[in-house]
Amino acid sequence: MKGKTKLTTFKEYKKHALKDSSLRKSLEEPDDDPFLEVAYRLIELRREKDLTQADLAKRIGISQQALARLESLSYKGHSLRSLYNIAQACGKKLQINFVPA
Repeated sequence: MKGKTKLTTFKEYKKHALKDSSLRKSLEEPDDDPFLEVAYRLIELRREKDLTQADLAKRIGISQQALARLESLSYKGHSLRSLYNIAQACGKKLQINFVPA
């Protein structure tokens, strides 16, 4: 396997993958799917606060599995109440925007 890098952890993989400028750019640009955007933002917020799913779930009174579902990229059942509770638990304000299509 000459010329290939063996990556042993996700952290190492991510560091290696983010060297690709086109990948970095695509991750930084907003997505047209609002459900994906919500999932990414929830994960980003939780990690920014250095919380595990279990920690954040406990703060808002739901199970870790329910929080994992909210962070799922395929989930489409987010409620404003859930998003509001997460924002409050992380010391943030929930803001909703409508933008030109």
